[in-house]
Amino acid sequence: MAVDFQCVFPKETIRITSVKVVAGSTPTLLDVVGDDFSSVDTVDINEIEAPSFLVMSLTRMIVTLPEAVAPTSIRTVTVVSRRLMLTSRSLLRFQVSKVPSKASGTLRLLQLFLKVLLTTPGSDKFNKQLGGGGLGNLGRSFGRDQSGVIVSDFVVSVQNTTRQIIALQGRSAGLPPEERLLNAKVLRAQFSAQEAALLVSIEISSQTGRAAVANVVV
Repeated sequence: MAVDFQCVFPKETIRITSVKVVAGSTPTLLDVVGDDFSSVDTVDINEIEAPSFLVMSLTRMIVTLPEAVAPTSIRTVTVVSRRLMLTSRSLLRFQVSKVPSKASGTLRLLQLFLKVLLTTPGSDKFNKQLGGGGLGNLGRSFGRDQSGVIVSDFVVSVQNTTRQIIALQGRSAGLPPEERLLNAKVLRAQFSAQEAALLVSIEISSQTGRAAVANVVV
């Protein structure tokens, strides 16, 4: 049986209730209030990792603003926990670990689904038909009233990915039930014109009935 090394790391995002710029601070500091900062791993401002942060209490922390981000242009603040989670609040990070480890069970199924979903059909030289084409709209221009087209295309990509994986796994006799795809469905899909991104939540269910939610930003 083939071995899959883990390249998807699901981490919990911590809910934030307020963000304020600390007046007169140099470098610029942010006063961030949220639910539980007991296990903070990283803080991203506009998807750029903050150079430093200091947890003041369970619900408050001070974050140094990255030099590349102006105080007036802050769009997003994402606080990521060290806890590994597979829930609706998980943030999926693609990275190569310094210490390779095997992916198994629900995580392996989730990793396979995302790999096929984001593969462009024809790009895999070993299987030209493989690929959900989830990045098909990347870089294309759309009018303000065409967001529904982007969402519909991605939903079709999820459906195509589901059919392909079920067909592929049907030929793998030794695959355990927790790594076999039963179904996948889009829970939420919204195109953000402000961020120029498609925000999608996909629920992936194995044949054991266990489900994982993948939050994807394209």
